[in-house]
Amino acid sequence: MCWEAAEGGTGVSERLIEEPDAIARIAKEALRVCHFNPDTGEDTTEHRCVVACYECLLSYSNQTQHRFLDRRVTRDFLLRLSSSTTAAVSGGRSREEQYQWLLNLTDPRSEFERRFLKYIYEKGCRLPDNAQNRPCSDIPTQPDFYYERQGIPGICIFIDGSAHDKGRRKERDKEVRSALENRGYRVIAIRFDEPLDDQISRNADVFGS
Repeated sequence: MCWEAAEGGTGVSERLIEEPDAIARIAKEALRVCHFNPDTGEDTTEHRCVVACYECLLSYSNQTQHRFLDRRVTRDFLLRLSSSTTAAVSGGRSREEQYQWLLNLTDPRSEFERRFLKYIYEKGCRLPDNAQNRPCSDIPTQPDFYYERQGIPGICIFIDGSAHDKGRRKERDKEVRSALENRGYRVIAIRFDEPLDDQISRNADVFGS
């Protein structure tokens, strides 16, 4: 189990899930701290540290556990972890199954929705948890895609074609999206007239890098 000690969190837990190489980077740093070459696992202490020292695992706060600490038992596990990749699985489905499931939920009239979904799938981005759902029962709108956030309102993704810039529809979009934000939901509009690369990069904390 992992948790963030900072009040309100700092996004570390989300990054561990969303960034495919985050765990691997942590493992490499742990290898360095334990006096091993992060790429080969070779001991770099030249026998200055046998099982543990105050430059790696020992501290004054864990003195009662000193006799149990041995940096050598972590090496093989950390080496395996250092070459790992994190992949999110939604609803018990594989990534491919999740993509096909979302694709079947898209509006058949919206080529832009399918193009966006295909783009994030092929780029290895985090896939949405849902599509065409209504996250808030008393706000009459369905985001095109939706990301869950544990314990708090999620992230609503709206795929805006040119029709969303016209008259009453533009006003209604503003009204319902402001209502969602007032309830704690995060709202992201993906526009037809901006490069997808730029829009995904601006929201890398949602889609992943």
